[in-house]
Order: sequence, then C-alpha cells, then structure tokens
Amino acid sequence: DNSGLGIEVGMSMKEAEKRFIFKTLHETNGNRTHAAKTLGISIRTLRNKLNEYREEVDELDLEVED
Repeated sequence: DNSGLGIEVGMSMKEAEKRFIFKTLHETNGNRTHAAKTLGISIRTLRNKLNEYREEVDELDLEVED
C-alpha cells in the first residue's frame, strides 16, 4: 500500500473515510481542531464522526457478548 492509509480497492467509502480521519488525527498528535482544519471539516463534524465510530465499536462489543 503506497498511501500508508490502509485504503484498498473495494473498501467502502465509509471505512476509507474512517481510516483517513484516524490517520489525520495520528499525524496531528490527536489535536482534533488541527485535524478538522486539515480535513476541511468542522470540529463538530469531526466530533460527530468519532462518536459514530465509538458507537459502532460498542455495538460490536454487544454482538460478541450475545
């Protein structure tokens, strides 16, 4: 993978976006304000995306426990 993002052909746009956001957060040392500016989105949008990802993880945990 040349991009270093882990983005591959056939991957959903949602998953690609998620990896892009996390990679950007990593590059900005977790600075959400800077990451949002770099991505060209509002801090609110970034916060909403991160909450969405957190909820997905919580749902996966619940499925494993069932």
